[in-house]
Amino acid sequence: MKLKKKTYIVSLLCVLTIGLQAQDVRDNTEQIIADIYEQASEDAETEIDFTSLYEDLLELAENPVNLNNTNKEELEKLQFLSDDQIQNILYYLYKCAPLNSIYELQLIDGLDMTDIRHMLPFVSIGEGENMPQKITMRDIARYGKNELFMRIDRGLETKEGYRHLPEEDEETNNQSSKKYLGDPFYSYLKYHFHFRNRLQAGFTAEKDAGEQFWGSQHKDYDFYSAYTELKNFGKMKTLVIGDFRANFGQGLVLRTDFSMGKSAYVLQVNPRSGGLKKYSSTNESSFFRGGGITFKLGKTDLTAFYSNKMLDGDTINGSFPTILRDGLHRTNDELKSKHTVNEQVLGGNVSYTHSWFQVGVTLVHINLDNNLQPEKNLYNRFYFSGNNQTCGSMNYRFRWQKLNFSGETAITDNYSLATVNSLNFNPVSRVGLVALYRYFSKDYDALYANTFSETSRVNNESGMYIGAEVRPVKFWKLSAYLDSYRFGWPKFGIYAPSIGKDMLIQADYAPKRNVAMLWRFKLEEKSHNFTDTSSTMQVVLSQPKWQARYQLNYSFGRFKFKNQLDVNGFSDGVNTPGYGFSALQDVSYSFLQVPLTLDLRLHIFDAQNFENRIYTYEKDVLYAFSIPMAYGQGTRIFGFYLNGNFKEKNNRNIRLSIP
Repeated sequence: MKLKKKTYIVSLLCVLTIGLQAQDVRDNTEQIIADIYEQASEDAETEIDFTSLYEDLLELAENPVNLNNTNKEELEKLQFLSDDQIQNILYYLYKCAPLNSIYELQLIDGLDMTDIRHMLPFVSIGEGENMPQKITMRDIARYGKNELFMRIDRGLETKEGYRHLPEEDEETNNQSSKKYLGDPFYSYLKYHFHFRNRLQAGFTAEKDAGEQFWGSQHKDYDFYSAYTELKNFGKMKTLVIGDFRANFGQGLVLRTDFSMGKSAYVLQVNPRSGGLKKYSSTNESSFFRGGGITFKLGKTDLTAFYSNKMLDGDTINGSFPTILRDGLHRTNDELKSKHTVNEQVLGGNVSYTHSWFQVGVTLVHINLDNNLQPEKNLYNRFYFSGNNQTCGSMNYRFRWQKLNFSGETAITDNYSLATVNSLNFNPVSRVGLVALYRYFSKDYDALYANTFSETSRVNNESGMYIGAEVRPVKFWKLSAYLDSYRFGWPKFGIYAPSIGKDMLIQADYAPKRNVAMLWRFKLEEKSHNFTDTSSTMQVVLSQPKWQARYQLNYSFGRFKFKNQLDVNGFSDGVNTPGYGFSALQDVSYSFLQVPLTLDLRLHIFDAQNFENRIYTYEKDVLYAFSIPMAYGQGTRIFGFYLNGNFKEKNNRNIRLSIP
C-alpha cells in the first residue's frame, strides 16, 4: 500500500496580527475550500493554486460585505453563491433596502438556510449610505493590520534525490543531474499589510524542499514576490504594482486566477471576473510582474497593464519546447532552466455595465525572447509555437426577467476561434437551471486562457453542460449535472478523435443548524488507447468510472464530528473491474478555558489499483492545502493527525500542525 501525501514532522505558523478571525470563521472557510478543492483536484492535470480564493474569503471575514452598501463585484467573491443568487440579492436590496437583520435574507428567492449559514461570517448589516472615506497616514498607522507568516516543514520519507552520495561525485569528478543540491526542508516567509479593503502591500520569499538556500550554486530564497494594491481612490478603481493577477470575461483570453469548473455547485459554471488584483501566492508561474490600473468612468471601466518577467525553459539555440511551471530548482539541470526566457505581456480591457447588460472587450499581446517550439507529436500539432501571440475577445452578459445569458467569443492572430456561452433560468425560487455550450477550435491555444473545460488546456474541445438545482421540500436540496464533450483531434494519450461524458447527482439534507448530510454519485466515461499483441492499430476504448460518497457533519457542545464513506469502481473495458473503499472519522474539539483547538482523523482505505485512487481533503496550516491521494491493493492504513490553533491575549496567533 502506498499513500502519496505531503507529510510534516512539524509545521509551525506564526501570525502577528491585530484582530484575527475567530476559529469558527476559519472552519467555515476551510469547509468551503474543502468542498471546492477536493472536487476540482480529482481530475486536474496540474496542481491548482487555491491561495487567492482562500485569501479572498479570509479578507471578507475580516472586512465583511455590508449588504446595505454592496455590489456585484463584492458578492462574486462568495464562490458558493450562484450568479442567479447574486442577482436575486442585488434585486432584493434594490427594492427593499435597507436590511434590518441578516436573517431577512430568507425572503430572497433561491437562498435557503444552508446558503445563509455559509454567508454569515462574510457579510454584515451596516449603514446604506455610500460616503467617501478619506485615508490619512494616522489612520493607516493606527488601524492597519500587519501579518507575518513563517513556515518550515520536512517530509518524513527520504526522496531519491537526497540519497546520492557526495563521494560518488568525487569518483566521477562531476555532479549528478539528479542530485538535490539543498536540504529537505521547505520554508517560506510572508508579510502582509492591509488597511480595510483600500490598501494592501506585502512580500513573499520561498524555498522548496531540495533547493539550496546557501551554497556554491545558490544563495538565499529561491523565489521572491512583492505587491502593492490600492482601491477606490477617486476615479481610480484599482492600482497594482509588483506581482498581480488579471481576469477578464469568461477566461478565453486571460484568467490567471482559480476557475470553478465542474463540481457539486452545479450552477456555478461562469468564472468570476475579478479584474486586476494583488498576487501573494507561492506559485511561481501563474502571475504577472509589473503594474496595472483600472479607472471607473461612470458605467465604464478602463484597464491597462504591463508585465515583464522571466520564465523557466530548456533553451537551446534560441528555442525551448515547453514552459516549465513547477518552480522547482533543486538540481543542476533544473537550475540551468531557471529564468532563461523573458516574457512581456501588454493588455487591456474596456467594460460597460448597465442595469440589465454588460459588454467588454479584452486585448492581450505576448512577446517571448526565445521561440516556443513544442516537440512535434500528433496530439500537439496545433499547439502555439513562436515568440509572439495576440488574442482578443468580446464578453457579454444580458438579463431579461428570469433568464441570464452570458458568454465570450475570442480569436487569436492565427484566426482560430473559441466561444463559451451559458444560459441560467430560474422558473421558480426553488429551481435553478443552467446550460453551457463551449467550442474551442483545435488550433486555438491562448497562453493564459482558463475557462470551463474538460482539460486544463483550452483548445480542441466542444461540449454541452446541463445542470439543475432543486429544493423540493424544507431542509433538502438536490443538485445534478450532465456534461457531454468531444475532442475533434487526437489528444495526449488518445490517438484518435474521442468523446466523453460526466454526470453527478447530489442530495443535501440539513435539518438543524448543527447537522448536515450529503449523498453524492458521480459517473465519468472517458476514452483511452488500448493495444494488445494481436492489434496492428491503436484501439480507443471507453473507461467508465463511478464514485459514491456519504458524508455527515455534526457538532455537539465544543465537539465537531465528520464521518465520510467513499466507494468507487473502474473498468478499462478489458481487465476485471477494480474497486476502491475509504472511510474516515474526524473529531475536532475546542477547549473552553484554553484557546486551543485539536483535530484528530482516523482514515481507512482499500483501493485495488491506481485508477481506484481516492482523494480526501485534510486540514493543514494556513495557506497550505492538502488532498492526499490514497491507492493500493488489499491493505488498510490507519492514520491520524493533530492540528492546534493557539491564541494569546495580545491577539498574536500561533498555529501548530503535527501529523
